[in-house]
Amino acid sequence: MEKKSRLINFIKALIIIVTAVAIVIGTSRILLLKSEDGINQFQAFYKQPENSIDVIFSGSSKVYCDISTGVLWDNYGIAAFDLGGAEAPSWVSYYQLKEALKTQRPKVICYEVSVAAMYSMLTQANNWASDNSYGMKWGKNRVDLIKENSEEEEFLSRLNPFNIMHGRYKDLDENDFTNVRNSVVYKGFDPREAVIEMDTPTMDGVIETEPCTEKEDIYFRKIIELAKQEGIPILLFASPYGVTEKEQKILNYIGVLAEEEGVEFIDFNRKYDELDMNFSSDMADGGHLNYSGNYKFTKYFGSILKDKYEIPDHRGDTRYSSWEWDSALQNFERNDLIIEKSEDAVEILNLAQKGYIVFGVNGEKAYIIDDGNIVSEGDPGFRLTYTKGKDSFLFTEWDDKGNHLVSLFVNDDEYIEYYGNILFIYDTVNHKYIKSIYY
Repeated sequence: MEKKSRLINFIKALIIIVTAVAIVIGTSRILLLKSEDGINQFQAFYKQPENSIDVIFSGSSKVYCDISTGVLWDNYGIAAFDLGGAEAPSWVSYYQLKEALKTQRPKVICYEVSVAAMYSMLTQANNWASDNSYGMKWGKNRVDLIKENSEEEEFLSRLNPFNIMHGRYKDLDENDFTNVRNSVVYKGFDPREAVIEMDTPTMDGVIETEPCTEKEDIYFRKIIELAKQEGIPILLFASPYGVTEKEQKILNYIGVLAEEEGVEFIDFNRKYDELDMNFSSDMADGGHLNYSGNYKFTKYFGSILKDKYEIPDHRGDTRYSSWEWDSALQNFERNDLIIEKSEDAVEILNLAQKGYIVFGVNGEKAYIIDDGNIVSEGDPGFRLTYTKGKDSFLFTEWDDKGNHLVSLFVNDDEYIEYYGNILFIYDTVNHKYIKSIYY
């Protein structure tokens, strides 16, 4: 009887422990920082089918801002992934690549080197250190990365993600519970929309070298050695940006280092003309390309990859449908940006065809146009409802204290404008309200 009682108590205790662990794991997943500066990238990376990625891009934010996986897919059928991290130095990329190669055998690793020229850090601050490690699964690579990227007194504190996450309760939103960007469709690309005007750097006469930090040098060689040990070709490259003379000298040094190690290095800051780079329209900031710039750069880079490496074209292969979706989402995001910036209603109507719903008023008539076809019409006092997939819409005319108004409800959100000849534009692929415009 006593034995039975002890067994029951043991089972109860075990249930309590298992439940507590499940709650902690579930809570940590919700509270985990949702960041497209490294965390979302790694979470999505783990969801990729084993040995499905042909090109891994590794490095800093320049990777996921400058390399469009959708452009590589559309033009070459390349199945690529942007596994970058915020201002990630070479030691961060080294451990990230060690982790990545557990499940993937790419045809080539492309490593972006500019951080070594732009910064002289030995460790990273909390924000970037957490972005660059907390997306990784628990294991030796994550622990080693945190240790190498932390001051001695920071290490133990950073090992426990709750030290970063515990203050996030008040900041939780819907994205913390859904976080669609860690799905298999997401391939790491996180572009910048801004446009700044810059002078074109002129570094043709800069041929001197200046070494990067010793720590960067050591881990550059470790990354190259890792690729060689795994039998995977590696290509070092510097993405185009507003490079300074000092930074160019360090990039020149990295070119010498690459030659010593017997690997190729391409400094795209020497190829502005070939890239058709326009520093008055292609830069989001001094260090990152915008949509215009990353399209040009990626298309050019893709042609190099196809020429130099045996990378298959997976277009039409149903096993790679997630890359097709990734490309479609990116194309709609590019199109959405054009619509957002346009003040021409005719141009917007031409752009907002397949994949868009247009809610419009013309005189006394109201229309709902889906994929370019009128699906509903309304007369004065209209109240039109429409549903597509999980999205529900209400388009209605109304008065408020003498103000003649028109409202578009998209699920729980309302967009109100004064009555007139007006268009409301909604992207059904990215489930995004874009804008309204009078005409």
